[in-house]
Amino acid sequence: DLFCRYPGCDVPAEHCDLDHVVPYPYGPTHPSNLNCKCRTHHLGKTFAEGWQEQQLPDGTVIWTTPAGQRHTTVPGSRLFFPAWDTTTAELPPMTAPPPDPNRLAKMPKRRRTRAADQAARIKTEREHNATQRALERQQALDRQPRTEAGRIGCEGLPPPPGYGDDPPPF
Repeated sequence: DLFCRYPGCDVPAEHCDLDHVVPYPYGPTHPSNLNCKCRTHHLGKTFAEGWQEQQLPDGTVIWTTPAGQRHTTVPGSRLFFPAWDTTTAELPPMTAPPPDPNRLAKMPKRRRTRAADQAARIKTEREHNATQRALERQQALDRQPRTEAGRIGCEGLPPPPGYGDDPPPF
């Protein structure tokens, strides 16, 4: 394939997904069961209702729309190299029957929104950073020499600014 195999799509193969005609794990990862599809058409074929495709051993793909119309595409290599034989072997037998095309749950649902995921990640990172700062502060105090009275030897220095854990205002 030089392009997406959806009829009329011209997205180069290097920007496409390699898609199983018979979905994995039911269909094998085999040249007779693979072709290139851009991300849009890959997701459309996988999750939209009624779209079907059949791939012949010579690489020809026959698309069937939900309305029953059929469209045929040939590998782009055949256009540039017509004498090149690209016929692949017959598919090995399937290990299990293919999934029911009328299945209801096709794409997993998120447990929470992307915004909630991002907020949780940021909260976790901030908690981790606060713990690390407290640990580093404690380690710095433990490394400083102490005077005879038991206090840290910082006499004569101005007190540190009272920023607390807030970063500087840049």
